[in-house]
Amino acid sequence: MVTAIALVAGLAAFFTRPEGRAATDVKRSFFRTTPDGVAALARGIARLGRPTAPRITPLADAEPVPGAIVLLSPQVVPSPAEVHALLERVRAGGTLVYAPLLVPTVFGTLRVTPLMDSLGIAFRLPQEGDIEDPQWAPHALTEGLPAPDPPRRVLHRLTERGLVARRDAERGDIQVVEDTSEASGPPLEDLLTTGPSEDRRWIGAGLMPLGDGRVLVLSDAQSLSNASAAENPLAPLVIRALLAHTTPADTVFFDEFHQGIRGYDSTARRWAGFVLGTPRGRTLLHVLAAAFLALVCTGLRFGSPMTSVAPQDRERRSPLEHVSALGDLYEKAGAARAAALLLSARLARTVRRPPPRDLSEAEALVRELEARRGAHPSLARIRRGLRADPADLTMIAAGIDDHLAKRPTP
Repeated sequence: MVTAIALVAGLAAFFTRPEGRAATDVKRSFFRTTPDGVAALARGIARLGRPTAPRITPLADAEPVPGAIVLLSPQVVPSPAEVHALLERVRAGGTLVYAPLLVPTVFGTLRVTPLMDSLGIAFRLPQEGDIEDPQWAPHALTEGLPAPDPPRRVLHRLTERGLVARRDAERGDIQVVEDTSEASGPPLEDLLTTGPSEDRRWIGAGLMPLGDGRVLVLSDAQSLSNASAAENPLAPLVIRALLAHTTPADTVFFDEFHQGIRGYDSTARRWAGFVLGTPRGRTLLHVLAAAFLALVCTGLRFGSPMTSVAPQDRERRSPLEHVSALGDLYEKAGAARAAALLLSARLARTVRRPPPRDLSEAEALVRELEARRGAHPSLARIRRGLRADPADLTMIAAGIDDHLAKRPTP
């Protein structure tokens, strides 16, 4: 029953685990091999000559920012101090691949993070026709790529006027007014554009020169996920950009800290987090506890067993037949000597002696009884049973019962 309960619990945990968390907890993580992760992209970059590794520390007040870093749909918004350290590293010759996370606000706008603000980009509120007609812009990185797939969302350049209007809208003063006549942030080279007309194109991917470095901006990181990277041409574009703007000595770091990953968890810790930290895990734990409690209650004896002996006409087997059958079992198991010593322990208790440890001590016990109370046929029977090979358990048991029944009461 214990094995059955453990097996059922294991199967229930396997089928109720948050498999991939594709619907509730999407992470573009280096560690994830599930459809939402980007492990395939990291391995592709490594096979083409650039080592890859996860970074699980902040971008500020920690080890120096690496030369090449990939930040895809961060669940945790980088702080202004982290943004400053990151962009300073890019200006010094680093490379950043950045795909912001789309998050609506309570004011009907889309969140602009400090990093998006510094780069002068923002998500465009979805409108009909925005993702139509995706096209590669003429560029060395897009040369020879297959026709692009339309992204799920697009970016646009922020203007100084647009930034002021957005901040006012978030305070509830006025509506957002988009104006691209005076773009803020670094200049941007289009790589992938969409839109209903040639006059009004939106950004699917772009390259920003910043100092001596480059920032590759993407509107949507889903194209780089394990589920899409093999078929979406945006993944080769990202790999091309990293190979073009890094050296073989550079390591491409995937920012896991801003995916909410703070360290390397053991399997036991992840299971504990599932069982104790999720509703399905806690439900499974309660069901398992109830099953074991039911099992314990089924096998638990409440009260002492009844000691009364059944009437003679209702006994199914005689006591001697029972002892004989039990003795046969001990002899077949090769444990007749041990059983004989266990039987002799009853005699030892009558003279306040410890139980005999071997057959010689058992015979010495019989001699002591004869010296104290005189010879008796029951003791002779016990001695013959002990000297038999193997020990005759039926004879020993009958002799002990006869001796204890006829010995004088003190």
